[in-house]
Amino acid sequence: MTIESQGSNRTFTRRGIFKAAAAVGGTAALAACAPVAGPEAGGDAAMADEPIELEISILAGAPVEPVNELIKASFSEKHPDVTVTFNMVSGDLAEKYYTAAAAGTLSDVFFSADLFVVPFANNNVTLDLTPYTEGDPDVDIDDVFPNMLGLGVFDGKIQMLPSALDVVTLYYNKSLFEEAGAEVPNDEWTWDDFIVNCQKITALETEADGTPRYWGLSNATWSWWATVYPWVVGYGGKILDIENNQSTWSDPNTVEALSAYASLWNEHNIAQPLGLDVGGNAFFLGRAATYCHIQSLRGPVREAAADKFEWDVQVMPLMPDGRHRTGMGTWGMSAYSGGKNLDMSYEYIKQLIRPTVQLEAARAELGVPLLRSVASDPSWMEGLPTPPENLMAFINGADDAILPVIEHPGDCGSFYAGMVSDSYRQALEAVIRGEANAADAFAETDATIQPCLDQNA
Repeated sequence: MTIESQGSNRTFTRRGIFKAAAAVGGTAALAACAPVAGPEAGGDAAMADEPIELEISILAGAPVEPVNELIKASFSEKHPDVTVTFNMVSGDLAEKYYTAAAAGTLSDVFFSADLFVVPFANNNVTLDLTPYTEGDPDVDIDDVFPNMLGLGVFDGKIQMLPSALDVVTLYYNKSLFEEAGAEVPNDEWTWDDFIVNCQKITALETEADGTPRYWGLSNATWSWWATVYPWVVGYGGKILDIENNQSTWSDPNTVEALSAYASLWNEHNIAQPLGLDVGGNAFFLGRAATYCHIQSLRGPVREAAADKFEWDVQVMPLMPDGRHRTGMGTWGMSAYSGGKNLDMSYEYIKQLIRPTVQLEAARAELGVPLLRSVASDPSWMEGLPTPPENLMAFINGADDAILPVIEHPGDCGSFYAGMVSDSYRQALEAVIRGEANAADAFAETDATIQPCLDQNA
């Protein structure tokens, strides 16, 4: 399949570079790039006889570097005459990428993540991969778990191919549950079951001040959209009425959902208090019975637990809608829209979702396969270190996983950064700490966000 270069006639101004594009935290330089020009004569096809070099910007170390080694090997089998070099990046990636894009020197392909998808697409930094995937006999895009693929999609266009099935899953300390005489989590648990059994854990032992020594839930991800927003969806709520351009954090169902979430702290007292320092991650230290995160934490948890406690993983408890609502978060690879070798850039990236690469990565514990065809084949689990034993929990939560709301205007921020992120976190913290009720706190969130929506209507 051949798709000609989209050209590299792009306009970057100093004002554009430093104009806020609002969805990435910690970035000092965000570019406002001109729209990509249409196909030009003399694109990739004209360069067919010239040596082709691809520069790939990635993070050093696992999982990104070894996964890209697998991609490179797969790519080189088909394109042995293309030279692939890795450029190791670190620090404020958004600033570095935008600066390089402004200078026209951004790598052909680069490491990305779900939080970058919207701002990079809005600023025309990333190449739309959709027309490349359509009709490509080597790629079955429908085999990718749709919710996972959705993390790399903006405005119906694929801006990033994700690396693995990174669904937020419940890590649990089996030893602590058993010591407390509680049931260990199972796939039929509701959040009520979670509360009842975690109350047995907080009753195990108390500190000198009367507070529990052990907690049912670590506070490490208390404000992450991927652990908070699933409650809103599970209760039938919403945070944005797109059709009417209204912020709806104070929607009754949303308020009920966030009140229920906050009750893990302020009513049932089973979650580790915000700000309580136990010398590190409470779950890793055996002080919290559960921890919500993605599959890539298997190695760190295994190392931390060692022989101190037994642990495993389970799908998230059922919400009132009867689903195991949960969020996601992943890294992936994108192509620079101003690159000189767009066809080859796509050819490199697509290896990430080739069944052979997904299987090799899974067997090396570099990810959980995001292709249904590979995930349904038990061979991907053969020989993997344990715990966890229940590896299918990472797969079984996929169909109930949800995507973040990404329709807020750039000036208003998003779940990841800016006004939306700051205002919902402030409200949620106030509710958890008992400083405000959910209705009042999230009405204030709406009052903060709505003027921005109005200004950008």
